[in-house]
Amino acid sequence: MTGSSQWINHDLAPSPPERRTWTWVSMSMYWWSNAFNSNQWGNGAALIAVGLLWWQALLAAIIANVIASFVALGMGRPGATYHIGYPVLARGIFGMYGAYFFVALRAIVAIIWYGVQTFFGGKLLSVCLRCIFGHHWQNIPNHLPASTGTSSREILAFFLFWFIQFPFQFVHPTRIRHLFTTASVIVPIACFGTFGWCISYGGGLSLETLGSKPLTGGALGWAMLNGVNSVMGTLSPLLVNQPDFTRYTRSPRDAGWPQVASIFISKTVIFFLGCGATAAVTPKFGESYWNQWDLLSAILDRFWNPAARAGCFFAAFGFGLSVVTTNFGANSMPFGSDVTGLFPKFLTIKRGQVICSILGIAVVPWQLLKDAAGFLTFLGSYGIFMAPLCAIVICDYFVVRRGNYHVPSMYDPRPGGLYYGIRGWQIVPTACWVCGMVFGLPGLIGAYRPDLVAIAAIHMYNTGWVLTFGCAFVFYSVFGRFVFPPRIVPAGYAGLAGDNNNVRAASKFEELAKTDGFLDGECVEDLYRNMGVIDGQVVDAVDFEDVKAKMDRESKESV
Repeated sequence: MTGSSQWINHDLAPSPPERRTWTWVSMSMYWWSNAFNSNQWGNGAALIAVGLLWWQALLAAIIANVIASFVALGMGRPGATYHIGYPVLARGIFGMYGAYFFVALRAIVAIIWYGVQTFFGGKLLSVCLRCIFGHHWQNIPNHLPASTGTSSREILAFFLFWFIQFPFQFVHPTRIRHLFTTASVIVPIACFGTFGWCISYGGGLSLETLGSKPLTGGALGWAMLNGVNSVMGTLSPLLVNQPDFTRYTRSPRDAGWPQVASIFISKTVIFFLGCGATAAVTPKFGESYWNQWDLLSAILDRFWNPAARAGCFFAAFGFGLSVVTTNFGANSMPFGSDVTGLFPKFLTIKRGQVICSILGIAVVPWQLLKDAAGFLTFLGSYGIFMAPLCAIVICDYFVVRRGNYHVPSMYDPRPGGLYYGIRGWQIVPTACWVCGMVFGLPGLIGAYRPDLVAIAAIHMYNTGWVLTFGCAFVFYSVFGRFVFPPRIVPAGYAGLAGDNNNVRAASKFEELAKTDGFLDGECVEDLYRNMGVIDGQVVDAVDFEDVKAKMDRESKESV
């Protein structure tokens, strides 16, 4: 008997107290380190490109950051309360088999983003190496055809950066918080330092250099909504990933309001720094450099001296560190959690992280980025799938089940189980997710073929994150709470106050949270007994003590 089965291993089981090592400081530092990255720095480019002036773009970013802060708070609460990750939480919402689809949906995009972020990190590493080796690095001969969309120097930098961040994939999430804490100090210094130099060189802050002629009326309104949608699209991976980190917090308070403040402040500040730095040097450079590596390269082109080389090196180093933390927090670690949920008998979180880093090469990110418009369209479509997913998770917890989950049932695959549903699918939340998602589909088609859809569909797509989130939330609030209310505890249990023989609804919010989701007479050891579940059948004669001892050993070794 091995220490895993189709439904549980030591990474899928609820995090025991010794693994709950994240505090409110850890969560805040996690968001700070992830905020000051190249994507957030360049967010202003997307908003200015749709015709917004700088203050309109800033307002759109502030609105998006407010929304993101509260979505992160809602997404993180189940994990912080019941100490379970997203793959297990998805079982309780979408069914034991339905969860597979929603876990795989997130995993696929994590692989693509890992490769793309690594390519960005390679560009920043290229700046560092140029600062050190000068023309010896810059003039490396290119032996690749133009059709590849990159050069020999960029490919070399990509693989060097990949090797630098690869060892971090062997670190368990319970120990990686120290990396986020370190990055939360170094990366903001790099961002503020770059911003300060640009302001000094440009002769002051003049954001009026950004933006085209002002929009008015309905065009301005749609552009503002498009701006909000663009910012939310870049935040989607971090929002969906929340339960995978908050499960390691000591209490729900550690994933509470300090985290909300950190999200809003950090992401608003980095947006302003990116816009301000670009605007300050645009008049003298004669061109707007939105990417961090392009900006640093432009500085080196014009100021090739020891001071400029040292400054650009440390700035690129800090920016590169942000890529490492973002890649771990938004891509490899969630992917590791996902594949653990898909293949718990064979994979752990750390093994999944290693697989993600390898598959990140296989997606050939430089080819994806060669067609920038098509790649951005593809990533934009991610929001219309993730936004309604966030809505269903938050609505299920706060409205439908009122914060009450029966944790042992999330590991019970037998038909008739609390979360089994119909053939392993929970129909109501899945249908509500589909209903929310379809509001963005016509616009997604129009993003590729504008001639096939009306302008209204394009507008709906440009507001897709807010629209699909709101629709899915409303649908599930009505059908999940009032029309088809789910059972809260297994049939026949009479320990909670509620209606329908005490199995339909708990009377108090998070009543089951008092016992970490376990009922009278149940304990964590009951989950280990599920180790004998193979292909939905309960296997007799499981040596419980041996299995539990092996899982405890694996848990310690994985950390």
